[in-house]
Amino acid sequence: MVFIAGKFSADEILCQVPPHTLRIDLQSRYWKSDTDSEAAIVDSNGNGIPISFVLLGFTPYFGNLGMRSHEEFIRIAYIGVTPNHRLLPPRCVCTSIISGKSSQRNFISYFQTLYNNRINVGEVITETKFVQKSFNERDPMTGADGAKINYNVLEFRDRPAQTDEEQKLIEDISNWLDAGSGDLVASALRSTISGAHLVELPLGEDHTAIKEAFMEANPKRLEGSAPAGLAALPAGAGAPGAKAETTEPPAAKKAAGKKELTEEQKAALQAAGLDF
Repeated sequence: MVFIAGKFSADEILCQVPPHTLRIDLQSRYWKSDTDSEAAIVDSNGNGIPISFVLLGFTPYFGNLGMRSHEEFIRIAYIGVTPNHRLLPPRCVCTSIISGKSSQRNFISYFQTLYNNRINVGEVITETKFVQKSFNERDPMTGADGAKINYNVLEFRDRPAQTDEEQKLIEDISNWLDAGSGDLVASALRSTISGAHLVELPLGEDHTAIKEAFMEANPKRLEGSAPAGLAALPAGAGAPGAKAETTEPPAAKKAAGKKELTEEQKAALQAAGLDF
């Protein structure tokens, strides 16, 4: 395939596969580049700026991503509205992964509220916000409160379009999807994620069998590590008198060179009553 530089229409909606991707950094409380860890959507003081967007769709997954293993993930597709930032290009389909059970519950609750009220997620602006939560560890024996643990979650809420530009964007997205571009969004949501091993979870179905099959085929283990402890021993290693099996013969021992004693050493041994 050959790419030739050309002009873009001001109203054109772009959707690459794989798509432009932003990571949600819950610890640092900002959205950042998927390819440059130093690039993030922050203000002049380094504080994260919440983003707003038009949600196009989402897909749930289960599997391994980064340091997380055997967990659920939600991949969302959207077109950014605010802020005006290079990492949130206008009229460009972006994707992000929502991890963490609390943030995922917030997203599912947000979507279900809109759906049950017959509100199309593509006809409102979705606003996001990082919120700090906390809980106290509880002693399993006494039930007493322990240390306070703080953690961050992502919350979602909707609002109507506030400007003519936002209203025009929603109308253009609706026309773009009606013209058959929903397949492009689906392709973006299902595109490969570098370093991930995921299986798609179908909506409205029981996922137990899918998860069990994945975990059986992909047991949780540190990547590149070998089994440790008793599991690493060969069969029969614990039997009395068992010898280790080897495919190579043991190396022959080198004969120790004969060492002559000096006259002083001989005299010292004779004085000590030792027969050398």
